[in-house]
Amino acid sequence: MQKAVLVLIGCILSGFVTAQDTLFIKDDNDSAVPYAQIALQDFSGKNTKYVQSDEQGVLVIPTIFYANSPQLIVKVNTDGFHQEIDTISRGTSYRVRLATNTKDIDEVVVTGQLGSGSITNSTNKVKVIDRATIEAKGAVNLRDLLQNELNIRVNQDQVLGSGMSMLGIGGEGVKILIDGVPIIGRQNGNIDLSQLNLSNVERVEIVEGPLSTNYGSNAMAGTINLITKKPKNKGYDINVGAFYETVGNYNLNLGVTSRIKNHSISAYGARNFFDGWTPGDNWIEFPKKELADSGRFQQWKMKEQYLGGLKYSYKFKKIELIPSLDLFREKIVNRGYPRAPYQISAFDDEYVTNRQNAGLEIIGWLKTNLKLDVQLNYSNYKRIKNSYLTDLTTLDRKLLAMSEQDTSRFVLYFNRVTLTRNNMDKKFNYEVGYDINLEEGFGNRIENKRKEIGDYAVFGTFNWAPWTWLNLKPGLRFTYNSLYKEALMPALNVKLGKKKHILRGSIASGFRSPSIKELYMEFVDINHNIHGNSALKPEIANHIQGWYNFNWNPKKCSFGFELSGYYQDIHNRISLSQSADGVNYSYFNIDQFYARGIQSLVKVGQKQWNVNLGFNYIGTASNYSAGRYAYSPELVSNVSYQLKNGTTKFSAFYKYTGKMVAYFVNEDASITQSFISDYNLLDLQVQQWFLKKTLGISLGGKNLLNVTNINAGSGTTGGAHSSSTGTAPIAWGRSFYLNITYLIKSKQ
Repeated sequence: MQKAVLVLIGCILSGFVTAQDTLFIKDDNDSAVPYAQIALQDFSGKNTKYVQSDEQGVLVIPTIFYANSPQLIVKVNTDGFHQEIDTISRGTSYRVRLATNTKDIDEVVVTGQLGSGSITNSTNKVKVIDRATIEAKGAVNLRDLLQNELNIRVNQDQVLGSGMSMLGIGGEGVKILIDGVPIIGRQNGNIDLSQLNLSNVERVEIVEGPLSTNYGSNAMAGTINLITKKPKNKGYDINVGAFYETVGNYNLNLGVTSRIKNHSISAYGARNFFDGWTPGDNWIEFPKKELADSGRFQQWKMKEQYLGGLKYSYKFKKIELIPSLDLFREKIVNRGYPRAPYQISAFDDEYVTNRQNAGLEIIGWLKTNLKLDVQLNYSNYKRIKNSYLTDLTTLDRKLLAMSEQDTSRFVLYFNRVTLTRNNMDKKFNYEVGYDINLEEGFGNRIENKRKEIGDYAVFGTFNWAPWTWLNLKPGLRFTYNSLYKEALMPALNVKLGKKKHILRGSIASGFRSPSIKELYMEFVDINHNIHGNSALKPEIANHIQGWYNFNWNPKKCSFGFELSGYYQDIHNRISLSQSADGVNYSYFNIDQFYARGIQSLVKVGQKQWNVNLGFNYIGTASNYSAGRYAYSPELVSNVSYQLKNGTTKFSAFYKYTGKMVAYFVNEDASITQSFISDYNLLDLQVQQWFLKKTLGISLGGKNLLNVTNINAGSGTTGGAHSSSTGTAPIAWGRSFYLNITYLIKSKQ
């Protein structure tokens, strides 16, 4: 593998030596404009090339473009800015400055696309949560951000962490990525959202519906891609932040980005501390020493996180090398109740999670619009559980027997190579490539203490635009897995219309391969007797979805309307069930699952204010419910208002999550129907900028309606480690927070 990579790098370097000029695309604040759409035309008007700047707003122009003229006409016409037309002469570099057009701002997206492009031109329906929204929500991690998003329901297990469902499908069917690289370390099928810190995230891109053709397993319900911050300007930017929340959150973060000539660097670090919470805690509380008593048990466990990362980029001619390293450590303390009869000892647990991700990305431009992208990544996830007997009189701790300890470790070797042509003056564009996922699992509860799965896939996505109003994007993925052999995943996306009226449709197959735990787990103690099943088949899904978008932009305001609907069925769904012997439990392909729903969204905006109102109605059914659909509504409303001074902004976020029917399997294998109660969430914030928008202070309130635990019906809890039977934790109590951000920029 290493020799092949070195040969590939050598081939790329050998073909990238040519003369070139440079365009720098800037906005009216002298910040780089990434992925600007540019037309280069000779003076005869007969030859025009359509190109795009990179993420730093830079376009390198090969001298071959000057074949017919020593000068070129440059037309920059990109979303969010007024058109700019100028000329550039051969042998020079030039800066194009664009004036912001607030009525026509359209986010750039990369998830599921052929390279980078605007949302309007995307054949997939992509939802973007930008940095301004992250700050307006006071979101520290991905759990905070998604808590009041439409089509997403967040659930909480006080030890396993925060999980989610999308379009009615559990978190095991949602692929979560950071800059296109999958995250490992699922507990009970979910990635813990509270472990994904947002201090270094520029935006979050969400695609609802299968993207298995692009990203493989676990992408049946959708994909969430966290796009990290990158240097946009020459010099350096430093971001220092402090966050305090009355529930007991104390966070600090530091971020640095810098770009000097062909070198750029991004570095960040953060420390998050939560001192725990349980119903009845004081409204505002600072850390202090307390006597050991029954108050030591907390529903929301004490948690401490440290994280940091470094990414470096070097550009040489038409090649860019990007090595990176990210580190994460979390410690959760689960203190037990004092033990009867003397109340002088207690059983305590500690859960320590470590993540390391090291990667190398190589980007090469074989031609102006032909890009080769090579990703190599190593991910290491380790979770350690230690149990102690604590003497509450001396606070001495004794480590319990090895049977009470558990260490699980997972390693992922990831290699993805794509060749993408994204030429706006061509009717046919494509992305082809392969990816390799080699996952290893280690632990005392895994059969023979070590197992591995190899997943090898080739894929292709093609975009054909015979007319400006029609885009067809078929795709196909062929996967060979070391356990379940072959899988073929087709997809077809269609987009009709232009900016005002857009109709999108999608027909796709999705799949989820069994995890190492589902295949090889051996979990036997006084409370558990669970065995994996190495004969499991992958889950296969069929999905159809359609969207209609209407956008209208009169002189002083904007209006948008969206209506969508979907249907999905999943075969061979993997479920934990009692074995034929009536004693053991194992995983079986026994379930069929169906989900369908409709959604509508209205957006109204003006220069100072914006109002979004969304509604959905999702129904799910399975063989347990005899095909009967159980429906549940959701309603979200987001309002923001900015004063004319441009430095003061008010934001409100509301979500109603409707009552949901649930079916539970009893110990005697009978089915019980029950309900999960509805609830409302409301957050408010005011943000004020000082010192020429370098010092930002935000005051906000979270969960102002004080929702904590809700009724979750007979036979269910909020998770395997929830505090009480028949309830599910939603949020800690009402809280208020202060967030301070200070920006330091070098003079350009």
